Amino acid sequence: MSQAQQALGIHPSAVASGPDGSDAVKKILGAVTTVTTGVAELRNRGYGTGHGAAGARVGLRARHAHLAVNAAVTWCYFMLDTLADPDARWKQAGGSP
Repeated sequence: MSQAQQALGIHPSAVASGPDGSDAVKKILGAVTTVTTGVAELRNRGYGTGHGAAGARVGLRARHAHLAVNAAVTWCYFMLDTLADPDARWKQAGGSP
């Protein structure tokens, strides 16, 4: 996920301060990157369907699943919007993701 963000020029480490001089967008991108790591950790601990459950799933409720899914959807939409944006930095640089 980090590699995809870097290829598109939207990784927090590659984003400069916004036009207003603040780091607000950079902070949001950093938070979304952290979300993707958290979702992957849930999957790897047996809460997803990728590795199968090692035992009974305890502690997490439907609200936690909704949080994880909605956060992941937000990241996906932003990535797709960046790919479709004709003014995106990766397109201006003549690169391809």
